[in-house]
Amino acid sequence: MEYSRASRSNAKPPKVLCVIPAKGNSRRLPKKNIKILAGKPLVAWTIEAAQEAKRLTDYLVSSDDLEIIEIAKKYGAPVPFVRPAELTTDTVRNIAVVDHALKFMETKMQINYDIIVLLQPTSPVRDPAHIDQAVEMLWASDLDSLVSVKGPYKKRDPVLKAIRNGVLGDYCPVEDPTNTEPAYMYNAALYAVKRDYFIKHNKLISPRQVPLIMDTIYSVDVDTEADFLVAETYLNFLARRSARCASEKGDSNLD
Repeated sequence: MEYSRASRSNAKPPKVLCVIPAKGNSRRLPKKNIKILAGKPLVAWTIEAAQEAKRLTDYLVSSDDLEIIEIAKKYGAPVPFVRPAELTTDTVRNIAVVDHALKFMETKMQINYDIIVLLQPTSPVRDPAHIDQAVEMLWASDLDSLVSVKGPYKKRDPVLKAIRNGVLGDYCPVEDPTNTEPAYMYNAALYAVKRDYFIKHNKLISPRQVPLIMDTIYSVDVDTEADFLVAETYLNFLARRSARCASEKGDSNLD
């Protein structure tokens, strides 16, 4: 692990901009970002996580859709602009959306941020603590970016496979199948990058990244109806667990 909290322990907290991209023309599920999930529009879960995080200086929702903008504002999110039409097509990547938001906010606020965080609404189960942890880990590191991952995946035999010419085989050659290295996968829940790296390279992800490991529950990525069912199950489970813990804490205070 190539980061050390001690390296920046005496430095000032970083100025952090969080961007929540929420366009209207979802390809697989129309209006996905405002589809109701466990009683709230999908985008609301990410807005509330950003609101509860303690390490964000500013956050905003970037959208071209007036209905999404209205809902975002209803949940208390800043929406300082309507995303330009040229940034709403299927070929536009989040890099361009973040770049637009960063330039707008730095001009408006007359500051330079230190870290940019990208939170996609399609990861509604992330915890505010994940956001704070990501900022702290990246700021303490000499690396330029941080990405959340799920895992580890380690089985007796390699789990990553490829089908080539109709034959299932290992995706990568494995010298010793009985001693495979644990694998991790991006879960799309959180990306963070140092501002200077982003400006210089126009990339959200550097070649080597700080890993933020998240478990299966918090790693759900909503892109289909089936994903919605899984996410709703996880959110309801976490709500019940939170209520049970609060009840048990209340009972202990009566003792």
